Amino acid sequence: MFDGIGRKGLATPISRRAALAGLAGMTAGATLVRMSSWAQAAPTGELQVMAWEGYDLNAQLTDWKAANGISIEATSIANQDDVQAKFVAGNPPPIDLAEYNQAYADLYIREMKIVTPIDVAQVPNYNADNLFAQFYDQPTWFADGKLWGSPYVWGFNTLLYNKDKLATPKSYKDLLDPALKGKIAIMDDTVSSWPVAARVAGLGAKYPLLTKEELTQAFTEFAKYRDQARVIALNQGELLNLMVSGEVVAALCADPSILIQAEQQNVKIEMALPEEGPVLWVDAWFIPISADNIEAANAFINQSLDPKVQAEVAMAVVQAPVSKKAVELLDEKSRARIDYSAIDKIFASGLPGIPPRASDTHATYDDWVAAWQEFKAGM
Repeated sequence: MFDGIGRKGLATPISRRAALAGLAGMTAGATLVRMSSWAQAAPTGELQVMAWEGYDLNAQLTDWKAANGISIEATSIANQDDVQAKFVAGNPPPIDLAEYNQAYADLYIREMKIVTPIDVAQVPNYNADNLFAQFYDQPTWFADGKLWGSPYVWGFNTLLYNKDKLATPKSYKDLLDPALKGKIAIMDDTVSSWPVAARVAGLGAKYPLLTKEELTQAFTEFAKYRDQARVIALNQGELLNLMVSGEVVAALCADPSILIQAEQQNVKIEMALPEEGPVLWVDAWFIPISADNIEAANAFINQSLDPKVQAEVAMAVVQAPVSKKAVELLDEKSRARIDYSAIDKIFASGLPGIPPRASDTHATYDDWVAAWQEFKAGM
């Protein structure tokens, strides 16, 4: 059950930020019932979707949209706080679908109560035969007998580098080479940057439960990377432009989705997995409380789990599918990036959460926000 934020492991709840600073198993038989009781929905109309850039499935669902008379009006997310900021005031907009990083599950579901349960009877692709066990009925998304979020893509935020200008970095510390001063970037993304700040200070195993003294220690160490950086990039587009122009040759805490776009511009950007580890994440679709086209939202979620759609979006954004059946549909290069036979090992260390909202012993979320703002102001 959701009884805390920031704990690790898929067996327990784990709880991509400005709105917060302002705020002080189903059995196999049950699965069969889900599938047999499902009747084909007849979705139609417009869907209002909030998604990370490139993740809105507009391209992958072209045929489905045409067949059902559905249009998707997508709003891009720059950081996870863009999502909950829509719902903290009165009269939230009629957003039908939005993404959330797994670290925000407890906050969205239990504290802010901005999530409407998904009707699994209308989502037959959500089943144990289609999904890896890590994503099916796990407490992060499934609790109290209800499915609150539908995982649909996962991957790493990690170190990206220009293969023609830099040898493969083995550690984040390799980016502190004086020759790289002014040539690296840090992403303005707390979900990936905060765990890395803790890791480079030797406190990764404790994240997100650091004391205030340890929080200071983490950002003191991370400041070495800020002082080495050319920019704290606001979004993927800015990072792509900087790496294509050659102004930046490596980036911390970055999303590999820019690799294909860089390749289209004849720039070879590669992904490195530093010894300190990448930041593992899972994004899920949820239906907000203000949704007004829930039938189409459920149908969209179902299509997002179709193996063919799963493979297409994973290849498009250089990430990984939650569908086991999608792996065989990936191209050879995409399939080779991740050893799917070792998925249990990949997820063994758990998924990072976010710091607690309130604590007498640990630095709170607001403490981290304040430290992050101070860190960025030092650029």
